[in-house]
Amino acid sequence: MSEASYSLMLRNLSSDYYHNHIAFDEYRSQRKIILDKIDKELNGTESAENEEEDISDINPLFMQTIGFFKNKDVDN
Repeated sequence: MSEASYSLMLRNLSSDYYHNHIAFDEYRSQRKIILDKIDKELNGTESAENEEEDISDINPLFMQTIGFFKNKDVDN
């Protein structure tokens, strides 16, 4: 789908909620579906959770290296 059609879907959904055609829970569930479709189309199929796990595996070693070099005296 194009960005314009996603935009139109979100505007229509917001309008329906604003005019009390749908309840807040229904609005949120439909909005989540649309935003998930946008995320999947624009960012690919890999979820952010997988990326966070990969990054968290690297960070401890990286932070230990920074801590090691930060504690060194330059003058000695």
